[in-house]
Amino acid sequence: MECFSKESIFWLFGVAVPMFMAYNGGATAATVDTLQQSGGWSETSLGFLGAMDKIGMTLSAGIWGYVLQSVSSKVLLSLGLLVNVLASAVFAMTMNSYVMYSTKLLIGMSEGLQWVWAPLWVVKWADEASLPLWINLSGCVAAGVGSGLGMLVAGFSTARGLPYAVPFQIEAAVLFLLLLLMMLTPGARLAISSAGTRDGVKQDMLQFERRLIRSLSDLPTAGLMESQDEPRPRARARTGSFLTTIRVSEDLTLCQQLGILWSNSLFCRATVAFASSNYINAGLAFIWIRLFIQLWTMEKQMSVVSFLVITGVGGAIGICLSSSIQQGNNMRRILLFLRKAMAASCLGALVTVAGLLLQLHNYTNYALATLSLTWAGMVLLCIGLGATTGLIQIVCNNSVENEKGANNFIGNSLGPLLPQMVMEFVIVFAGASEGQALVSGAVSIVGAALLVFGCVTSALARVARNTES
Repeated sequence: MECFSKESIFWLFGVAVPMFMAYNGGATAATVDTLQQSGGWSETSLGFLGAMDKIGMTLSAGIWGYVLQSVSSKVLLSLGLLVNVLASAVFAMTMNSYVMYSTKLLIGMSEGLQWVWAPLWVVKWADEASLPLWINLSGCVAAGVGSGLGMLVAGFSTARGLPYAVPFQIEAAVLFLLLLLMMLTPGARLAISSAGTRDGVKQDMLQFERRLIRSLSDLPTAGLMESQDEPRPRARARTGSFLTTIRVSEDLTLCQQLGILWSNSLFCRATVAFASSNYINAGLAFIWIRLFIQLWTMEKQMSVVSFLVITGVGGAIGICLSSSIQQGNNMRRILLFLRKAMAASCLGALVTVAGLLLQLHNYTNYALATLSLTWAGMVLLCIGLGATTGLIQIVCNNSVENEKGANNFIGNSLGPLLPQMVMEFVIVFAGASEGQALVSGAVSIVGAALLVFGCVTSALARVARNTES
């Protein structure tokens, strides 16, 4: 039937479902100030609330690939979506911190299932021409649009005096409609494999992973890996984590597998750089609204729009600048570009901090100038991050031979949490005001650009040494 075409299923369950699951993170960031005004929330507890769904994704994603080998995709996805709907509805009905932590954890765990299933389904059903586009749409595009939509809806609704629960009720309603449509969809159209046995499904998943890796990067692996003195056993793919997919050797223990990754310094540096970039993006989203409301007494709607415009425009410019590099096949050239882009991000971070500090010291006659300075720094920071994120993934993906390091979402967990802990520390031990605490949190976020720059520079030096040898 036409209503169950692969294109319809892709847009409904490969794009709309992950988009409205990611919506929750943006809506949470936009309602933090409302929760804070209700009382009973410390800075650290708010950080845990923002990080809890990412923690759930981290804890669960490693097992979903194995479960998908044994359980029908339709059954598993329907149960996961039902859990997400119920958790979102409960999250909207209470302000009890422990209940909200628990529901956010469940939201993240069910979202982790979606992020494991979607790329496997896309690789099975998409043709060669549409595969890269579908992967991007179901991944970073769906997540970015969903988070931005959540922030927009939650920011504007709470600014107009509506209860914080409204944006989450909208989320639960939309996901419930998608659940009904999923239940009407034939199970075969949602399957990631047509094999009838567990081993057959596993082999299909391995083939899909290889095809996915080829579609994401055409960089040759020769000369990119750290040399290893000992021969390695034949490897198989261990699919099941959208956080880290590791190609594990049959005869090695988990500790030995991780030891091989740890000994590969290029992989480690690329992973730290990617996690740090995610940390900056997640941290800015969580602190932005409160920062500009507190320091510039900005209207909440204006603060929301400024975040979406500045991060969106900056990221788009960065992606355009890096587009010609992404098709290249020279690792050193990529790392040279990354170093320049992150140098620009570091400059943007310094400009941002300067603008925040000037405004913090009550130079109110120059509020427009300090705001312009801060926004200019943010744009430059976002341009550098937008230009580097995808390229860092390519470096990470191609810096290992039998092991495959991919998206590291640890940064997304620490992004909301660590700055909030810094804020509480300066409030408790230094007697800082709310404005001073927010600036301290912002500095802890944008300062991570220096870490990314250091990792990229170190990786470039490592590649240069390997090339010479």
